[in-house]
Amino acid sequence: MTPHPRQVCQAVFFVSLFLLRFETAWADSPVRSFSNVVRLVRPAVVSISANTPYGREISRSGLRRGPSALRYGSGFVLDATGHILTSNHVIDGAAGIQVGFFDGTEYAAEIVGQDPDTDLALLRLLSNVPIDRSRIARLGTSDSVEVGDWVMAVGSPFGFHHTVSVGVVSGKGRYLERIQGDIPAPPFQDFLQTDASINPGNSGGPLVNSAGRVVGVNTAYNPAGSGIGFAIPIDVVSRVAAELRQHGEVVRGFLGIQPQDLTSDLADALDLQSTSGILIGEVQADGPAGRGGLKRGDIIRSLDASPIINAQDFLNRIIRYRPGESIALIVLRDGRPLRISCTLGRRQKQPRPPNGFRANSSGWPGLEVKNRSDWESGRLQVSRTGPGVVVHYVAPGSPAEKKQIERGDAILEIDGVAISNVRDYNKMVEEIKRAVRPGLFLILNKDDGNTRFVALRPGR
Repeated sequence: MTPHPRQVCQAVFFVSLFLLRFETAWADSPVRSFSNVVRLVRPAVVSISANTPYGREISRSGLRRGPSALRYGSGFVLDATGHILTSNHVIDGAAGIQVGFFDGTEYAAEIVGQDPDTDLALLRLLSNVPIDRSRIARLGTSDSVEVGDWVMAVGSPFGFHHTVSVGVVSGKGRYLERIQGDIPAPPFQDFLQTDASINPGNSGGPLVNSAGRVVGVNTAYNPAGSGIGFAIPIDVVSRVAAELRQHGEVVRGFLGIQPQDLTSDLADALDLQSTSGILIGEVQADGPAGRGGLKRGDIIRSLDASPIINAQDFLNRIIRYRPGESIALIVLRDGRPLRISCTLGRRQKQPRPPNGFRANSSGWPGLEVKNRSDWESGRLQVSRTGPGVVVHYVAPGSPAEKKQIERGDAILEIDGVAISNVRDYNKMVEEIKRAVRPGLFLILNKDDGNTRFVALRPGR
């Protein structure tokens, strides 16, 4: 018997209503437990204690120093041969390393390789420990991670072994100046941010997704604000771990430039219509960039036909190349596009970390400068001969301070004009103030000897 059309419509309506209510109830229901994920992950996670002569000890009562100290951290097992991944700052300089599993067993471990540039290290158990499948971490992919995804951090905060905390991915592509206290952040960063609780001792432990797969390595936290932790994406970790396991180090390509983000102020000062690309603040004359024809002040728009987002993006992409490989760059110079090829060298060591920001106040540009030959410059322990004028005072909160210009830095050029003395400096500053436009300052950093461009706009 064929149902009446009205009956069919009613049936469809009630089925749709039921599905809608079921879907709403499912979406609104809270996650009741992560216990299955904990049972899956915890056997693969280890606590790490590193004996560090004249090191730091993170104890349950806080941080203390001594002639010999234990530094606590976390890690996780990568394979059946006993390789363990952790943070480099946990084991760096350690004289002895102990690894503890969830079942209470402890074993000595040795360092296979370290990579300070990403703050990762690979260990290996010294004993012939049976590693069954349950003790091996299951790796996921960080490319598929979305902001808002559930994640769990597992580790040993303040020595409380195998602690779990749950949150979500709060952000991606984060960059830091410091990891913890006086530990500088590595130069190559692309951190995941999470509100899962991360504290001293969590470093090196896994950040896992709701399926129990590792999507990151916990490495940093913000002590000034709870719920702000950071993890290295597992896609980066996997590449580094493979190199450390095979070679004991990571070999990376090196170009030899000091890249800067192209801010709107810099774009205005350079008379550019967009902020796409990066600005070269310095070129090592005897490096791959110098030999390839790159110059200070060039703007790199693309790398191997792919647009450049910012300076960190550029650095993260360069290190994926091997020494000896050639890269093709599209460069803007004096308003004209150029195609430049460079053969990469080998990166040798981590550069010194950049200076941080300081505080508040007034004036433009907020600088007092001295000639190099002046007595005051000698007190700053800078050379009395050489180009530029020396910054003797930076007004708190001034535009100069906000752009990280510091006492002892040298100003070499303003708007492409070489600055030889205070008179040159004052003349160029007055010209910029009359023109009411940003001035392009070339600054020589007092700490690392690198140069960079700074755009200073009158009144800001």
